[in-house]
Order: sequence, then structure tokens, then C-alpha cells
Amino acid sequence: MTLWGELALDGPRRSVTVEREYPATAAELWAALTEPERLARWIGRYEETADGFRLAMGAPDAVVDGRVLACDPGQRLLVTWRFSDAGQVEAPTELEAVIRPAGEGRVLLTLTHRRVQAVTASVYGAGWQDVLTHLARELGAEASPQEHDGYLGEAADPAAFDAALDEYRREEVALVAATMTREGDRSAVSLRRLLDATVDDVWDALTLPDRVGRWLWPVLDWPDDPVRERRLRLGDVIRLGDENVEGAVQELEVLDLQDRAHLRVTWGDAAVSIRLTETGDGTLLSLEQDGVKDIVGAGRLRSAPDFAAGWHTLVDQLTLLLAGLTVPAPDRLWEAAYLVYSAE
Repeated sequence: MTLWGELALDGPRRSVTVEREYPATAAELWAALTEPERLARWIGRYEETADGFRLAMGAPDAVVDGRVLACDPGQRLLVTWRFSDAGQVEAPTELEAVIRPAGEGRVLLTLTHRRVQAVTASVYGAGWQDVLTHLARELGAEASPQEHDGYLGEAADPAAFDAALDEYRREEVALVAATMTREGDRSAVSLRRLLDATVDDVWDALTLPDRVGRWLWPVLDWPDDPVRERRLRLGDVIRLGDENVEGAVQELEVLDLQDRAHLRVTWGDAAVSIRLTETGDGTLLSLEQDGVKDIVGAGRLRSAPDFAAGWHTLVDQLTLLLAGLTVPAPDRLWEAAYLVYSAE
């Protein structure tokens, strides 16, 4: 699979840039980007609203609300972009389209999507790559044997979309990869992640049972609290995981707890520390897993890449929880992370 774009850090969020060259004039491409009847054939049904526009993206609840921030006909269009679907609303972002000459009868379109929520950036990378394929057909290109005609929520080539998504996921992992160190049969993991949330919100997610169970593991036992409402306390022992799966239950003891700053718990025969630091852009999470002995799981030996991929995926899930979004296929997130760490 060949990617047309790249992901980059944008504070606690990400930027997504995707490019494609078209056999068209700038005026032809501009018309496809701005005329409602043409937009409906490759990205979504356009309608004006009181303060901007709305694009209906095909699925019953999938819409984008935005407004035009800058418009230079034939060259540049900048809009706000806020996607919502199935009751979930993403934070506002910005989408910029720039048209440049690319030789006789050809133009280059560069789409830059800024302030995209972390973890969802890979979905946008693959999504924009697919959407630009639909745009190519709107400009006269023929569909390949693998592609179907029409858009409104369906991938032009589902297999190509899935392959691109996996590659973009690996690219996003590499942007914020953890560090692994190994001594003998023990592996330690160090991870730093800038989160788009306040310290208070992150601390709630680390210490309240209804929040912990939504990103770490399901809560099986929360001490002295049958209704599971109170925060963790120093000395607490909690049980998390799935009792129906062998080896899928963890018992954690709180070894240190400093309000809104530090949480240290046992982890197998070692421990994990999470420190929080408020910054101007969000909250810096610093995670340190002490050296954990190699273990046998799922029929094979698991060591540093498994532990790093595991923590990376869990922090991805925490990131989405803090943004009010659900986790898309956590197994796929882990697989992408594991491929990055196992290649080191």
C-alpha cells in the first residue's frame, strides 16, 4: 500500500496532510470542491445553515458542521470541521484545501486537516485518501475493478481503505512511541503522552471506578465500595479484568497516591507509576513500568514489545475516553503498536 499523506504532532492533537494530483484545471477542481451538486457525488450532501454549512455524509447521523474561514477561488479554501455520528461529537478542527499547478493540464490538491484528535488521525488519513479517490472519479477518472461508484459513507475500495488505515495507525504509533529497555529477562517501558484534557479530568480517569473500567480493564472489585463510586485510596487493592479468560485478571495495590499528580500501583511482580503535569496545551502523562519478567501468554513468550504495545494501546483508549469518543477496534490498535515495537 502506498500512502499519499502523513501525520504530524499538533500539540496534544495531530495534523493530517494528504495530496493527490489530478488531470484537471484549477477551475475544474475548484468547482468540484465548492458546488453543492458536485460535492454530493463524492463527499456529502451540502446545505447552508444559519452560521455556516452542513455536510450529510451518508450514514443517518453522520454529519459535518462548519463555516468558511478563508476563500481564494481556484487556490485555497479554509473551513472549520466538526464531525458527529451516533451521538458522538468530535472537537472542532480545521480543514484547508490548497490547489497548485502540477504541469500542463494537471493540478495538485493538498488537504491539511489540523487539530485532529489523537488516535482518530489515522482514520482521517485513510479516510481522506479514500475520499480523494472518489473525487478523482468526479473529475472524470474511471473506477478500477476494485472500486465501486458513488460515495456517501462507503469506501471506494474497502480493502485499500483497510490497508491504508493499518499503515496510518503504525505511523501514528511511531509519532508518540514509548521507550523499551531490557535487562536479562525483564523489560521496562517508559511512555510520555500529551493529553488534550485537564489534570482534573485525567485524574478522574485514573482514580474513579466508572472511568478506570472504560479505558484500563473492567472493574471486578473496588474495596469497601459495593456501588463503586469513591476514588482510589492509598493501600487499596483492586481487581480488574475478565474472570472468564485465563490469566486476564490483574490485582493492583496502590503504593503511592498524590492528588492530581502521581499514582503508583503494583503490576505483576513489579510496579507502574503515572505522573501528571499540567501544561499550557493539556496534561503531560508520564508512565514508567518497572522491569517486568517475561511471561508466557497466548501460547508464546511475551516481553518488551508486548508490554510497550499494551501500554500504548491503553493510553490510546484513555485519550479517546477523555475526548468523549469510543475505542475503534482496540485489537487493531494493539496490532499496529506491536508491529512498530517488535520492529525495533
